Amino acid sequence: MISITLTLLCLQALMHWSSTVHEANRRFRDHKDNFYRSFQQHLDQSRGDGASLTLALRPDGSVDSALLQRICGQLASSTWARAELVITRGKYPGRLACGSNTRQALAPQDVLNTQQLAHARQPQPGPASTRQARQGQDPVLEWLYPLPHAAGAPLPGFARLHYRLQSGIDAAVRSQPDHGEYALDEGNPLVPDDRNDAYPPAPLLQSAHWPPGRYSVDVLPGVQWLPPWSTHWDNLDYTTSSGQPYRLTLFARSPLQNWLEIVPAAVIVMVLFTALSIVVVIMTWTLLRTRQRLRRAADSRRRRLARRARELKQAQEEQQLLEAALLDTSEREKQRLGSELHDGAGQSLTAARLLADSLASTLQPLPPALGALQSCLQQAVNEVRLGARGLTPAPLLEDGLEPALQALASQHEGSGVSVALQVCDTPPKLSAEARLHVYRIAQEAINNAIRHGQASQVTLALGQAPLLTVQDNGCGFDPAGVSHGIGLRSQQLRAGLLGRSLQLLTEPGRGTTVCLA
Repeated sequence: MISITLTLLCLQALMHWSSTVHEANRRFRDHKDNFYRSFQQHLDQSRGDGASLTLALRPDGSVDSALLQRICGQLASSTWARAELVITRGKYPGRLACGSNTRQALAPQDVLNTQQLAHARQPQPGPASTRQARQGQDPVLEWLYPLPHAAGAPLPGFARLHYRLQSGIDAAVRSQPDHGEYALDEGNPLVPDDRNDAYPPAPLLQSAHWPPGRYSVDVLPGVQWLPPWSTHWDNLDYTTSSGQPYRLTLFARSPLQNWLEIVPAAVIVMVLFTALSIVVVIMTWTLLRTRQRLRRAADSRRRRLARRARELKQAQEEQQLLEAALLDTSEREKQRLGSELHDGAGQSLTAARLLADSLASTLQPLPPALGALQSCLQQAVNEVRLGARGLTPAPLLEDGLEPALQALASQHEGSGVSVALQVCDTPPKLSAEARLHVYRIAQEAINNAIRHGQASQVTLALGQAPLLTVQDNGCGFDPAGVSHGIGLRSQQLRAGLLGRSLQLLTEPGRGTTVCLA
């Protein structure tokens, strides 16, 4: 319960901390985007305003000084550090600057700039654009505007304006007061140094609280946890009149410490999370060990069960072989006894009956005792023959299973028990050994019905499925209360050797049904 409570507290603290950081990061990104957009808009607008200087140029190439000064008066001094027209061709070459009516001589750089702007149609940054910060100087971006001229005619000159980069930053700050900290650099490769120190190292412009120095904060003594600042940047790339690239990189920062609001709470969350992680690792390790032990125990038990199953199967196979051998031996012994009974006692009784018949033919009148002797001898001969036929049914089975079962049923004629055979369907073809097993099952079922069930009527049914059914109207019995004897066990064994099953259906007073399916 304590572990669950601790887990829920940690999750709640982490979710609150994560949502706080996410929301602060979203706000900062929105402010940063608006800050960059305002800077870009101010720069583009000022560049368009500077192009108005070209309106002071007359068609003959001279400059309307009064109009030039009025245009200069409309340009904000906070935006432009310098503005002038440079005429390099015609009758009036020279430079006319805002705030001065004196025409100044051309400099070699002016001629070079004119050559570089010969095919330009849009204003381009000039070589005087600030490349690095200088003490006491405002960083500027020099714009060179080619003067209008006819197609194919040489460029008459250009307008030169020095744009104060600080004015763009100020406009961006006014439009987005909650901007964090900013810095403006030129040509920054945007690659931090090895110590992840603040960049740019020496920007052209930066806010009063632009935080240089390390990127990490010590939450605990000697432990660096989070970078104290989130820094974003954007680039403005231009191609100067000389063909060299000029890149302005605008940086914006927001302190992560303000996002977290309560640093000790974050530390507590991390400690709780670490403790929970340790508990989870220990529990996982314990569960894995337990799982391995259970798996090894299950594998060991599975191997033991498999070994015992193999041993049991082998024992069952050996038992089946032994029982089959016993049945074979018993069958051979029955055949031997039947042959001896038929050839020995049967022949002797037949000879005695013949002698009695011969004596009866010589004695007149016939003594009553001799007639009784003849009847006893004839009855003994019949019983011996019947017994020999039951012990040795092989000659009967040579003609098929149906004639053999019919002969088995006819053996009980005159005994007070009616045994009938019904052939429901053409029985399948069976081998001699299989026919013998079916015959023995039927013989045992009839004997049990007469001897134990005291049945007066027994019906044999021979077909396809089931193969054999023996049904009687005897007294029946309770299978659960009677132990199976040798006869039933012999029937089940013979059914197993045939690949079939033997079913015994009986209950007290309802007779018995033996089904070989």
